[in-house]
Amino acid sequence: MSETLVCVSDDVGVRVWLERVLESMWTLESVTSSDLSRVSRLVQATGTRVVIVAVNEDDPSKALKIFSAIQKACPSVQLVGVAQRISQEMLLSIMRAGARDCLITGVDTDTAGGRIRRIAETAALTAISDTREPRGNVTMIVPASPVVDSRFLAQNLAVEITQAYPDDTVLAIDSQAGENRTFYFDNLNRLTLDELIGRADTIDRSFIDAALEEYMPRLRLLSGSLNQEVLSGDAGADLFIMLGQLAELFDHVIVRVDFSQIESWTKAIGADVTRIVLVANPVVDQAQYGETLLKSMREWVGPSCRYSFVIDGVEKRASLSVADIEKTVGLDCDLALPMEWKSRLEAINAGLPMSLLPSSTWYQKKLGTFVRKTFSVKVDRRVLCKFFQRKAGAA
Repeated sequence: MSETLVCVSDDVGVRVWLERVLESMWTLESVTSSDLSRVSRLVQATGTRVVIVAVNEDDPSKALKIFSAIQKACPSVQLVGVAQRISQEMLLSIMRAGARDCLITGVDTDTAGGRIRRIAETAALTAISDTREPRGNVTMIVPASPVVDSRFLAQNLAVEITQAYPDDTVLAIDSQAGENRTFYFDNLNRLTLDELIGRADTIDRSFIDAALEEYMPRLRLLSGSLNQEVLSGDAGADLFIMLGQLAELFDHVIVRVDFSQIESWTKAIGADVTRIVLVANPVVDQAQYGETLLKSMREWVGPSCRYSFVIDGVEKRASLSVADIEKTVGLDCDLALPMEWKSRLEAINAGLPMSLLPSSTWYQKKLGTFVRKTFSVKVDRRVLCKFFQRKAGAA
């Protein structure tokens, strides 16, 4: 039996009741419904097998959405509802959504501990070791300063991955895009990231194929302009749910995050991020801030998340060497890109990736090498899941 339970509730009264009836048996970790990414991180960190979700009769769709999101993000846990009151119809709905039981505050005070204990004991007997990996391959590109052009790197990285792996599909997301643009590419898709949040129930392959045209074979673009207030509210949970759905539909999801929103995005989707790409120019203050940024992000991402460090605009004769920057940031440089300003301007003004320019560039060659080295290993999680199920059955 786990020593920790995770509770998802915005209601202080529900939290207090749970603490009172369960505190002698478990430590209760409480999370708001707007921070579902933290639920996944807590499950991994504590090894808990039971997550309790508050159910509000006045907003039934929200509870069902939370049940569905947690079940997909943490398939090994057992879900239990808790409510001040609940109708028979709502009880059946949450049971269909994956709940094993539902506690009623004020009514089940004497029996709640025993019921949770039995569910936890059953989960411990039947559970496979939690081998959950973040869903899909989600790469988040973050700049070390507002002046770093992460758009240019993101668009070229997405194209290079698409070209390097002809069997893979790629979705490239620009979280702060200009009108009719994704990065520096023209994008006339009517569907935006802002509109897609909150529509996780409608996201499937046919919907995406109809809503997002291919920029090139197997590469689709999605633009947004989310404000800070949206990211810190319930939309943060909606963003987590939506990204999980998209990660199941694409082999690679590339997300460029604006400097001003790095913390909010990391809190919202950190549990599903498989790789963080930190981009910096060869400037002292950026290297210093890069170290601070990485430390703060590690609090919100999963333990299996990998890190890549890209120095953009390297000059061979510069007084600040790559080795000096690596020492300051605390990461080895995985990719040092030359400036090649003329070629960059041509690509930006033409709305093209570097690989489609008439003349070849060292930028594109180095980026291509980085992509083949970094994104070459891809685990089929469905095969992995079947493998561990077979091992559990044989045990």
